[in-house]
Amino acid sequence: MSLKKIDARLVGVISKPHGIRGETEVRLITDYPNSFKKGDVLFLNENGSKKVIIENVKVKKTKKKDIVVFKFEGIDKREEVECLRSSFLFRDAKDAPRLGEDEFWVDEIIGLKVYSKDGLYIGEVVDVIKNISNDNLVIKKDKFIDIKGVSGDLFFIPNIDTYIEKIDPENKKITLKLIPEYI
Repeated sequence: MSLKKIDARLVGVISKPHGIRGETEVRLITDYPNSFKKGDVLFLNENGSKKVIIENVKVKKTKKKDIVVFKFEGIDKREEVECLRSSFLFRDAKDAPRLGEDEFWVDEIIGLKVYSKDGLYIGEVVDVIKNISNDNLVIKKDKFIDIKGVSGDLFFIPNIDTYIEKIDPENKKITLKLIPEYI
């Protein structure tokens, strides 16, 4: 029997049990925390072979932060959900919220080749760091290029219009307008 391959996106990590009826706190890793609802199918692995179905979603407000609590179908005891502690939760990309124009998933950006506006290869995106004001692309610099102010292998490019000309996941390419002067 062959498994159907899914395009999985990491959306959260199961934290700790919440009460005695099989509920669990979930640390969401998504810009769309309100996109989860009853009946949604999530996976405990990237290949989609271990699935869980959301029975209920609650948000508990505390003074410090909001706590998201999931209840999965068929998991009704604290001990059952305790076994899932620290498990990653994935969602099939086809079930993800639709993005607007010029919005991309982090996993679509990581691995893209970065070029200057004149077509010079600069490096590859190896990570995206989320900051309050904007996301920063972490670029692993090509070993044959010298960039003023960059002494190591990695440098950051703010993901804003000032520096980014175009992000093109289809062609696996990012074109820069300019490299930040403060590097």
